[in-house]
Amino acid sequence: MTAKDSAHGPRWRQSLAWRLTATYLLTTMVAVIALSLAVYFFTSIYLDRQLETELEAQADFYAAFASNLAADGRSLAGLAPTIVDLFAPQADLNVRFFAARDGALLAATQDMGPQPSHVALAALGYRSSTLFTQPSRDLPHRRYAARAIQTSGAGGEKSIGVVEVSRSTLASERFLDSLRRILLGALLAATVTSFVVGLLVARRLSRPIREMEKATQQIAAGNLEARLGSYPPDEVGRLADSINRMAERLKALEDARSQFISEVAHDVRTPLTALKGMLVNLIDAAGPGERSSLEVAEQETDRLIRLVNQLLDYSRWQVGQLKLNCHPIAIGATARAAITLSEGRARHRHISLSTDVEPDLPTICADADRLQQVILNLLDNAIKFTPAGGEVKLWVVRREEDLEVSVQDTGRGMSKEERQRAFEAYYRGAGGGTGLGLTIGRAIVEAHGGRMGVQSSPGQGSRVWFTLPLQ
Repeated sequence: MTAKDSAHGPRWRQSLAWRLTATYLLTTMVAVIALSLAVYFFTSIYLDRQLETELEAQADFYAAFASNLAADGRSLAGLAPTIVDLFAPQADLNVRFFAARDGALLAATQDMGPQPSHVALAALGYRSSTLFTQPSRDLPHRRYAARAIQTSGAGGEKSIGVVEVSRSTLASERFLDSLRRILLGALLAATVTSFVVGLLVARRLSRPIREMEKATQQIAAGNLEARLGSYPPDEVGRLADSINRMAERLKALEDARSQFISEVAHDVRTPLTALKGMLVNLIDAAGPGERSSLEVAEQETDRLIRLVNQLLDYSRWQVGQLKLNCHPIAIGATARAAITLSEGRARHRHISLSTDVEPDLPTICADADRLQQVILNLLDNAIKFTPAGGEVKLWVVRREEDLEVSVQDTGRGMSKEERQRAFEAYYRGAGGGTGLGLTIGRAIVEAHGGRMGVQSSPGQGSRVWFTLPLQ
């Protein structure tokens, strides 16, 4: 994991598709969970109220039926067993009759003990058990309802007993348990479905953004021919049109700049060539005291000519006209010739210049002038960035399937940004030149089928290398 990933999370978690998928998934899960809880809550309330209503209706029925048949507590005690045997089993209920005087159990559908439930105790007129009544006892997983049995007499209405009706809640609990499992399964299914659907939708929505990202990266890397396709006439489509217009404008500006540079370079190279000839003639006729200064002027003129040639080569490369004249060459001889041409400048800057060419190197098919141009540029850069007393060394060695040419210096080294942008056209680091040397050098090396790279650390010098295939 990179430092950026460790600071902000993995890269995939930062993508638009992931954020859209996560948002869709969380929204769906919240909605399904809320709906499931609502369904479960209201179903539980409905079943509870339904059972309560049914039990109260049954209690009212038994109380009314018993009051019509029994005139007093004694007659109720005789009729209670008959009533519970006649009606209760058919209704899947447990019915119990209690005497109003002392709360004694008169009859019951099932043996559940003599204690009345708390609702039956309340119907008897007691908030808690006394010496004259049984203590209340509610069995687990049961629901109770109770009504007083009233009779009318000369003295008004009189309570002769209490009927208690109860039913097991296990069926409702089993139903709610099944409902919980169904809702949980629905939640899992909805989560998986929403994740898959959200991922597909997010990828479809983010695909144009990814394509725009790739196109803009190509444009930023110098590929001004990159274009986006057609999109619907919405915000994304308008953004794509803006990017295409921007690329076309940049291409027009780059073409104009390349044309301008090419024309200026052509105009400058002619007087430089004439100046070079005049300096050669002056050196031949100069005395010992003037020769060294004229030789320095000649070397700097050669450097200017190389810079102008770089501008011309870059213009040709931009339009695909950078051509190679390949034939069998000895890369060691080309490297030594480049060293010879760079010795004067290195000596003038008090820099040690050396070479290490592996013996018996095979010949390769390449353009000797172009490769010498690349090596000279690498040596020129190394000498420029190496302080007086430093060392620049040229290596030519054979690898498994190619030859490697590298230039090592003891200069200031490169920063991370300079390493990343070293081959970018017109990028000039601290003390840089035109910013085209490495760009053109890599283009020439890649045209030969090779690779080019740089290794450097601040304060540790730099090593620029390139490879050439043996076949």
